[in-house]
Amino acid sequence: MEDKLFLGAGSSLFVSTGALVLFGGLAILSAVFACWSLCAVLAFLFFFCLASRLWGESALRDVEVRSRAVPGALFPPGEVEMEMHIHNRKLLPVIWLEVVQLLDESAPLIPADPGEVRRVSGDQARLEGAEGDGEASFLYKKFTFVMGGEEITWNSRWLARRRGIFRSGGLRLRGGDGFGLTQKERPAGGAGDAFVAVYPAVQPVSAELFLRDMWEASGGAKGYLEDPTVIRSTRDYLPTDSYRRINWRVTARSQRTVVNTYETILPRAAHFIFDGESFNGPVPQSEALEDALSILTSVILRLDAAGIRCSLSLCRGRDSGPREILGAEGTPLEEILTAFAGYALRELVRSEEGKPYARPAEFHDHAVLALRDVGRFYYVCSDLARVERRGLMYRLDPLRTTLLPYADASGGHLGDFAVTGLQTLKRRAGT
Repeated sequence: MEDKLFLGAGSSLFVSTGALVLFGGLAILSAVFACWSLCAVLAFLFFFCLASRLWGESALRDVEVRSRAVPGALFPPGEVEMEMHIHNRKLLPVIWLEVVQLLDESAPLIPADPGEVRRVSGDQARLEGAEGDGEASFLYKKFTFVMGGEEITWNSRWLARRRGIFRSGGLRLRGGDGFGLTQKERPAGGAGDAFVAVYPAVQPVSAELFLRDMWEASGGAKGYLEDPTVIRSTRDYLPTDSYRRINWRVTARSQRTVVNTYETILPRAAHFIFDGESFNGPVPQSEALEDALSILTSVILRLDAAGIRCSLSLCRGRDSGPREILGAEGTPLEEILTAFAGYALRELVRSEEGKPYARPAEFHDHAVLALRDVGRFYYVCSDLARVERRGLMYRLDPLRTTLLPYADASGGHLGDFAVTGLQTLKRRAGT
């Protein structure tokens, strides 16, 4: 009974197009041969099933579902409040309504209430869109007698368990007639889908390496921001100047309005280059990838708290192209963390011999090499041996670049490049 209720039992064969044609044809044939009793029964079945079919077809018409998640971004472990808003915009009531969503076992969010989850297996799981012959989990909620114009709000708690992007666009609606013969199903997704970014987990790290390497500031022609604490000279006032630039002391002494000109500086900045595809391969280094993103996220948070501007170059992923996240003013921290949340390894390709292998990391090389307003580059990868020899890393300026391989903790140098093991950053936490 539970499986039948959960799956909605599908539509009965009596309301199928073939059955309606059969009932109607036999009713007409019975009338031709004057079999009035049989004609009455067949006519009743035809009109009853037709009414059920039309009723069920219109059950979900003008029924809208919107979802909203609070918060829209968080670090694991955490909790999200998902608000589902159902609105029956038509005059006719909906006798029964089911809200169903297939739950990916690897999804970043899962419902916190076990009562909202149903499990099915075998043929039933495949009917619901699950792959394979195993079990499948579903979010399930049922409402009865949703009246015309009625609005229902349903709150559901979800737990963030891993990095990723969650969208509620997989919701489906099921409804039908009051006789239980017809079931209608349609996707509930739309503009109101909830979006939740689960960032990489935060762990204790040491940022001393970056604080030691970072330029405090450099003045002169290389600078691009004005330092209001360092007055370089004064000049006559122009109509386009702000009154805040007026040097009132010199103005009072010289009886002419003059303004300050300030020294330009290059602020402290770090640009991280993340080579995610170096973790890819026939046996992907999934755990190492998650740990590397966690360490890098924790480091960027520490640097942001220290007032150091961070930027990012991310290689092409499964669902996104290569991108640069830069911020001339302030740190685009939320954008960087969201990019980390959504990054996924690309699909493997096969050689002529049929062996799978990972593509080299793809960056916007020219855009990265053209950057002049960053203090230092930090290239993060799985292992230096897995980085393509003709790739972006070997085109960077060694004097401005530190390599951060995850697998190598020995440190030292690679040619003129300084090398520091990424994992050593968390081992030195608290020291």
